[in-house]
Amino acid sequence: MLLLLLVFVAVAACSAGGAGPAAASLPPVSASPAVVLESYLRALVAGDCNTGRKLATGTFAKGNGELCGVTRVTAYQVQAEPAHPSSDEVVFATTLTTTGTADHSIQAGRMVWFYSLDRQPDGSWRIVGGGSGP
Repeated sequence: MLLLLLVFVAVAACSAGGAGPAAASLPPVSASPAVVLESYLRALVAGDCNTGRKLATGTFAKGNGELCGVTRVTAYQVQAEPAHPSSDEVVFATTLTTTGTADHSIQAGRMVWFYSLDRQPDGSWRIVGGGSGP
C-alpha cells in the first residue's frame, strides 16, 4: 500500500512539473507602451507565445515582426527613448539575441529589432508590427 502511494505521489509530481512554465501575467489595460513591450519581451524569451499574442493585434504575425515560434530569443534590451510618430503610435528599438532560423532569414546572435505599438480603442497599447527597419 505504501509503495502504491509513493508511486501515485511521484506520478502526480512529474505531471505537475511537466506542465511547462507558468504563463506570464498580462499588464493592466492602463499600462504604458513600455510596460506592454516589456511584458511581451519577457513572454518571448520564455517561449510563451500565447501571452505574447494577447499583447498584440492580429496584424502582428509571422512575416510582420512576430518572432515567437520562428526563432528562440534568449535575451533582449530595449534601447533608449522610443520614437512617437503620433500620439497613438510608439516605436521602440530593441537588441535581441536569437538562435537564428533554419532558412537563415534571421542570423544567430544579436540584432536590432523594432516594435511598433498603437493605442487601441479601449485605451490599451498593443504591438502591431515589428522588424529590422522602422
